[in-house]
Amino acid sequence: MTRSILRIDPDTRQVHLDGGDVLRARTIILACGVSWRRLPLDGFDRLAGKGVSYGASRSEAASTHGEDIHIVGAGNSAGQAAIHLAQFARSVTMLCRGSDLSATMSSYLRDQINGTANIHVQLRHEVVGGGGGARLERLDIRDNASGDVATTPAAALFILAGAEPRTSWLPEAVERDEAGYVITGRSGSRGLETTVPGVFAVGDVRSGAPKRVAAAVGEGSVAVGQIHEFLT
Repeated sequence: MTRSILRIDPDTRQVHLDGGDVLRARTIILACGVSWRRLPLDGFDRLAGKGVSYGASRSEAASTHGEDIHIVGAGNSAGQAAIHLAQFARSVTMLCRGSDLSATMSSYLRDQINGTANIHVQLRHEVVGGGGGARLERLDIRDNASGDVATTPAAALFILAGAEPRTSWLPEAVERDEAGYVITGRSGSRGLETTVPGVFAVGDVRSGAPKRVAAAVGEGSVAVGQIHEFLT
């Protein structure tokens, strides 16, 4: 527990840990998930969990009752969060760097957002600063079209700017797509097997994964069966 993996040897399937220890195994499952992209702004790490949230769980919605909140993101997850949070918050402002949502968000979500009176979409806007005392109190928001920066009160900021896999530590033999997600199911391999025989990937770290908890759990179960096939 609480150990870091330095590297994997693709030929021997050995896992090298910090401190020099080596784990020897006949198979490996990569289930390292992804990390939310963070806003590299001064002071925001201090406010994480104190008004600044990465992701937007349903349990956090009730705490926004009657507040003015902001969401960073333009994808389906941001749209779904906005619609849910709008049931509790006084206002929900979506901040999107792009000039159009059609390329990143499903049409049914855009229609729901347009039909919800207390959701406001600000295109070509982004957070460039903010702060507060014990928790988030204000945001500095830049209009990228004009370059103007305005400070506005904000009780909460939900950041849904996508996720990225932490896979740079993997050997080159484990093939990844352009975004760094692990490729599985190449010709001649089992469905969840990577380009290294005996090394499997499941969950959000896998290229093409649906990014759902139930799917990740299911893939873990399927991988067990495929491992038994590999071992025999």
